Amino acid sequence: MGQLRRRAIAWTWAVLTIMLLASPTAVGETEQKPEVAEYPAQNYDPGPGWPDGWSPPPIPAQMSERMRAEIDQVLQERADEFDGFEWWVWDPLPAWTQEYPWYWEEDWVPCGRTIYVYAYPKPVTQLIRQVYGRSFGWSRLYWKPCRYEPINSITEARGLSEEEALAEGRRAEYLYWVDKSHPGLGRDDGSSSNGNPDYIYVFLNQGNAWKRFDAPAYLDTTVNRVRVPIRFVSEMMGGQVSWDETGRRVTIHFPAVTRDVMKVVPTEGYDYTDLFDYEEYLPNGHRFYFEERTVSTPQRTIVLTIDHPVAVVDGQEVPLDAPPVIRNDRTMVPVRFIAEQMGAKVYWVGAQPIFRQDDGTMSGTYQVHIFTPFFPLYEYPSWYLENRAVRY
Repeated sequence: MGQLRRRAIAWTWAVLTIMLLASPTAVGETEQKPEVAEYPAQNYDPGPGWPDGWSPPPIPAQMSERMRAEIDQVLQERADEFDGFEWWVWDPLPAWTQEYPWYWEEDWVPCGRTIYVYAYPKPVTQLIRQVYGRSFGWSRLYWKPCRYEPINSITEARGLSEEEALAEGRRAEYLYWVDKSHPGLGRDDGSSSNGNPDYIYVFLNQGNAWKRFDAPAYLDTTVNRVRVPIRFVSEMMGGQVSWDETGRRVTIHFPAVTRDVMKVVPTEGYDYTDLFDYEEYLPNGHRFYFEERTVSTPQRTIVLTIDHPVAVVDGQEVPLDAPPVIRNDRTMVPVRFIAEQMGAKVYWVGAQPIFRQDDGTMSGTYQVHIFTPFFPLYEYPSWYLENRAVRY
């Protein structure tokens, strides 16, 4: 009897071992499934209700032909990533579907080696506008792996209050004065420009100065300084340039300039560091006003000798950490030294990107940003630069 029992136990373990080896899922692993995202009720403004005669759409029994064709194509093109798909319909329905007319929308999300296709409810904002004369907007996150994403907010559009309209007006006026500070250049904050040591993007008062160069700015890695073509100094920074071939000297003369410009001034209770909300490109219109001010830059004469580490500024010798050079038949001068001589601020962005894009990725590398005293927000020109770039 004991021998029979031992044989039965041995056969049981053998069968279990075969079953485990045949299973596609290894011991200790579980099939990965998407989570169902949920958002708080306050994300959804009260809806207008269902229009007379409207009823919820039936539950789809399967995905549409359009979606099936898309999934088949993905499985064919990415056979090394996915083994198949599964279909799911949102259940239970979100509470907001009781207050808005809606329809079924489809999407898919990768998770492990499976594509999960699903139907989720989406508000019919056009019908609401036609029936009730009210406008609603919705938002939804996209493409987070292993996550079923619903509509994550519904907001009724409303007119701006007088205070909000004034704040938006200040932001628009701010952009106008930004453009006035870089005449002849297109507005560009650098958020989509990714350079390299041999091609540095240079911006002047948030204008795309680099587009006007006859030779690209570059990073001299031996001294870790950026040089720009002398034409930039003469055409865009207001300097008058002369060249002495015999002495291999460049003379730059900046005339004295006085202008009345509009400046951003923080309202009571705020400082310049408070003007930008987190990762915002424009200052918060509720926190500043404009004030006309007179700005002056002095006359200055700079003499640079090719490959010589000393400059002469208004007759006084000043050491250089990056002397001017001839590169590809172009005279290249140190941008930081020249800009600071005319009272400008200079920011450096290296290999680490500083701008966050709408999809969450980072962008903006190998850049130089120059701000002259005529820029409307010279004291704190950009949240991104003040918090993530290097101030020369």
